[in-house]
Amino acid sequence: MYFIKKYSLYILTIVGAVGVLMAAWFEGNATARWGQSGNEHLNSFKMAIENALPEVVAEWQADVTLDQIGIENELVRRVAGADGAIARHYASNGEQRDVQINITCGYSRNVAAHTPDVCFTGSGSIQEGDVEVFDMTYEVNVPDPENPGQMVKEERAARFKTAIFSDADNRYQQRVLWGWKGVDTGWVAPRFPRLAWNSNEPVCKMYVSLLEGIRFEGDKVDTLTSAEEFLKVFLPEADKLLTGEYKLPEGMVPVSDSGMEAGNDASNAGSGAGNDTGTVTETTSETEGENAAGMDLGGIPELDTDTELDTDIEAEEAPELGVEPEESEKEEETGEPVDEFTL
Repeated sequence: MYFIKKYSLYILTIVGAVGVLMAAWFEGNATARWGQSGNEHLNSFKMAIENALPEVVAEWQADVTLDQIGIENELVRRVAGADGAIARHYASNGEQRDVQINITCGYSRNVAAHTPDVCFTGSGSIQEGDVEVFDMTYEVNVPDPENPGQMVKEERAARFKTAIFSDADNRYQQRVLWGWKGVDTGWVAPRFPRLAWNSNEPVCKMYVSLLEGIRFEGDKVDTLTSAEEFLKVFLPEADKLLTGEYKLPEGMVPVSDSGMEAGNDASNAGSGAGNDTGTVTETTSETEGENAAGMDLGGIPELDTDTELDTDIEAEEAPELGVEPEESEKEEETGEPVDEFTL
């Protein structure tokens, strides 16, 4: 006791210093202040979604000329926290509806945020009804553990959240499903996405969007049924790629890099033609954000992308089974609107 009284000031100083160092270490790891970790898995996610997603999925055919790969605008990319991204439209050749997918990958502290029920409504869209939980199963061919030369079917479960949104002028309605996948997890829609993984753990987030209403003459199946049928054949292909171990085939140039090289070649050719340096037009971050996030959906209305940064964590638990309503999750506004790629 005498020792503690005599050296109490020194003890408190040491304890305080240790506490500060531990807090700094924790904050540094959470925000990648000391450098990113998991880059190998994140780079694998990026290469997979931007270069290897299937162009044909059962009756759905992708028009890859309309693909939007990566995020060119630095502000939008930084706010969204997306290291890789793709927007692709799949047109149905049968009775199902067309589908638009938007997949981003990044660290969970960023990609787990900015969900449609916050971002869409924050940018002027109207949410029709509550957010619901959609549970489904799908089959994947995997090696038979007892006979590695044979393949067996494995049933997997997936959970997404879903809601219907309309634009401010009520010109259209779209159903959107969203969920996440980590290196060691399936497709999930956790109550608190930002707490489901370590903050510096790579994850993928996917939106699946379908137009509501009858678009053509004749009967069309409802959007939730079409979404399920699409996901039953798309998820097995995605699961093969999003393992954190995918690598580009030898000699293949990443799509984002090839586009960059083409742009640089064109720029060099333009600068070398005569002495005319051209006119450099500076665009605002708002315009750039719209260009980076806007997507030609091939018949599906463009998703709203002007959003405000959110800070609060989701507040309500998702129902356990089936498609059941849950309270719409809200987040507080944190200031001036910032254009954002809402994948």
